[in-house]
Amino acid sequence: MSNLTIRINENLKKKAAKEAGKLGISLTFVVINALNHFIESPKITIGEPEDVMVTPDLQKSMDTIGRLISKKQRK
Repeated sequence: MSNLTIRINENLKKKAAKEAGKLGISLTFVVINALNHFIESPKITIGEPEDVMVTPDLQKSMDTIGRLISKKQRK
């Protein structure tokens, strides 16, 4: 095991610890889970995610991709 020291706003820490407590988990567990998730999918979102409008043309492309992936997985 190792220690990690980070600087965060005290209010943020209290709110996060309170939410973790509601779930019956520690704040350490939350941080470890977030780090593991980052390792598996190394990306970070800052701000609100954009809404994507699925137009008929986009849906057609998505359907085509889905069919190609399905064919490849059956082989």
